[in-house]
Amino acid sequence: MNIQRDMDTKLINDVLAKSMSQEHVIIINKLSEPKRDEEIATELNMKETTVRTLLNDLHAEGLVEYERTKNKRTGWYTYTWKKRDEKIREYVRDQLNLELNRLINELEMEENGTILACSCSRVSLNEAMEMNFVCPECNETFSVQDNSENLNKIKNKIAYLNNLIKTECNYTNEETMQ
Repeated sequence: MNIQRDMDTKLINDVLAKSMSQEHVIIINKLSEPKRDEEIATELNMKETTVRTLLNDLHAEGLVEYERTKNKRTGWYTYTWKKRDEKIREYVRDQLNLELNRLINELEMEENGTILACSCSRVSLNEAMEMNFVCPECNETFSVQDNSENLNKIKNKIAYLNNLIKTECNYTNEETMQ
C-alpha cells in the first residue's frame, strides 16, 4: 500500500468533487483502464447519456481523452475513454492555487478592512454603508465584529494549502525523475 498514492487519490477526489461533482469523481475513478462509455454506464447502473455528459465535462477540462472507432458494418462510432493522469494533477494544482489566491484576497480584506456582521452575514464597511447598516435579509443592524478568529482560520487554511501545493510539486518532480 502506497500511502503517498492514497493521499494523492484522496486529494484528487476531494478537489474534483468540490470543483465539479461527486459523479465526476466516480466516472474518473472507473477509468483505471480505458473503457467505452457503455461499459461505464453498465458498471455504474447509470444512463448512458448521463455518463456521456459527465465524460464530456471531464473532456472539456482536458482530464480525459477518447479514441473514436467506426463500426464498418453499422457505421456507428464507439468511444473508448481514458484518463489523463498528468492533466488531472495539473488541474488539481490549478484548483488549489485558485483557492489559495481566493483565501489570500479574503485575508487581505479581513486584515485591511473593517468587518461588520449580523446574525446571517458578514460584510465590509463599504457594503454596510450602502445598506444603511441594516441587513436586507434579517433586518438586523450590522455591528463591528472581532475577526481575529476568522483571521486565524484563513491563515491556517493558507498554510495547509501551501503545504499541499509544495508536497504535490515535490511528488510530481520525484515522479518525473524516475
